[in-house]
Parts: sequence; structure tokens; C-alpha cells
Amino acid sequence: MMDPEIAAIDAAMQEQGKTKADLARLLGLDSASVSRIFGGKRRLQLHEARTIQEWLGGLPSTVAAGGKVMPMPGLVPLYGWVGAASESRLTIAEQSLRGYVPMHPNQQHVRDAFALEVADISMSPRYEPGEIIYVAPNRWPSRGQDCVLVTTEGGGFLKRFIRREAELLVLHQLNPDQDLEYPITIVQAMHSVVGRG
Repeated sequence: MMDPEIAAIDAAMQEQGKTKADLARLLGLDSASVSRIFGGKRRLQLHEARTIQEWLGGLPSTVAAGGKVMPMPGLVPLYGWVGAASESRLTIAEQSLRGYVPMHPNQQHVRDAFALEVADISMSPRYEPGEIIYVAPNRWPSRGQDCVLVTTEGGGFLKRFIRREAELLVLHQLNPDQDLEYPITIVQAMHSVVGRG
């Protein structure tokens, strides 16, 4: 099944008589890269989506004027993890938008819900690299619930919530199996993991 954003681009191109070769020239890509986009093996970058929207004279787009990512009905944005496995860093920003995935049932009525791709093995075998997790942002987890901790330095960590003390958080990782302590002062945000897929 084609990604809804790509399907909208494909339909608009057909309606306007524009070809994939035209699109490749527009984006400065080779034909194999364009085929991967339409085959779901390569995600559009935000700047590419904007260029295509202008080229086609507008689309029912996920990008509003000013570049803000807008939600699509029944879908949530998928953001990518970045950095080495040892750092477990993630970026939750428009520049790392990888596309959209169907909303998890547990994200119904959750404002600004999103999904992330797991990049490392710190929570293996529960979560493996490449697996998608679904997040309820700025919702503190219950004891024993998986969560994403975002630090003031921009680090992002997928762990299991153990407890919150006056000055620190205690989280658990599975690989290697250990409890980790994070000072409350470095916590920028805490997100609950509400599903996987």
C-alpha cells in the first residue's frame, strides 16, 4: 500500500501529465531513487516535499505555509533516530521527519502523538533496531512503563521507567541489563511509549 502522501503526489502528477523522469530532474535524483520513493523504500525529505508541492501547484499537504508539519487524519509523523548506538540520540524535529505511519489505537485523542524508529540495541530483545514505537508526548509513564527521555542536551533515550525521586530519575535498560540514573535538572521532556509495531 502506497504512503498517502506519495499516493497524493502520484495522482497529481498523473492528472497534470508529469512523469517520474520529470520528478527526478526536479529533485536532482536518479531514476532508481525516485523508484524507491514510490516503492516505499525511501522517504521524502521535508525540503523535497516542499519543492514537489510548489511544482504541482499545491497538494493536500502535510506541510503548511511556514513549514510546520501538520497532522494527517489517521496518521502520525514518524521521526528518525540519529547518532551512534552508544549515544542513543534522537531528533524530534521537522528536519528528521521520515514520513507518516498509521496511528496506534492507544494514540486516539492524544494531542501531537508521533512515532519513532528504534536505532540501537539498548532495549533488545524487547525492541530491535528498525522497529517503530508509538509515543504519547509529554505524558509521564507509570512505573514499569517504557518511555523516551529527552535531555536538555538533545539526547533521547528509550528506557523503562522505574521511579522518580526528588533529584533524579531511575530508568532501566535491558542491554546491558542495568538501572540508570538521570538528574532531574537534565530532563527536557518525558514521553510515554503506548504501542509498538
